[in-house]
Amino acid sequence: MTTVFNFLLNHLYAALIVFAVSAAAASLFTKSAAWRVAAGIAGVLACLSIPILGRSLFEWAASAVERPSPPGLLLLVVLAISATTGRHVETSAEFRFGTLMIALAGLVLYPASVGFLDYDTYALGYSGYLLPIAIALILAYAVYRGYLLTALALNVAIGLFLASAGLSFNLWDYVMDPVAWIIATGTWIAIAISFLVVRFNTAKVLARA
Repeated sequence: MTTVFNFLLNHLYAALIVFAVSAAAASLFTKSAAWRVAAGIAGVLACLSIPILGRSLFEWAASAVERPSPPGLLLLVVLAISATTGRHVETSAEFRFGTLMIALAGLVLYPASVGFLDYDTYALGYSGYLLPIAIALILAYAVYRGYLLTALALNVAIGLFLASAGLSFNLWDYVMDPVAWIIATGTWIAIAISFLVVRFNTAKVLARA
């Protein structure tokens, strides 16, 4: 049952990625939500039909992304909806908070896990109280601010970990995944660039006044 569950999640994650990218690409040419949805579906079907070394491109994508974390899955769902509706999710305080937490958590986890730091922070997910306390604080703040989707994603992640619903026994694997970290980090790089551009343009206008 767990193997089937992971298989379905892996393929759902890959489908959401392809759908969101295809819909976002279509948004460059049309404002119609229906056409964007059609482009997203067409992207998924195209990936399913393109063979590479005996497997479809979609199968390669599913094996590359592996199982998503609940926060990562929620992030992809939000981005897929944004790509089809054209809504700028970066204006949402909850979206900025959630992506910032994922980006910061990834900075704590991934550089250490590949040897850039002396201590492997991935080990914190097996035992100890530091990671659970950090997650509890983030969850408490999300509830306090009314970020219900963020709180729901974290609660689902904790529940799946306690139920041993995945192949991993490490808490990190239920609250983080590399795809979510890349997306969250890219989001905050884009936000930072936009902020700097606005500040630079404002400074230029003030200098001319």
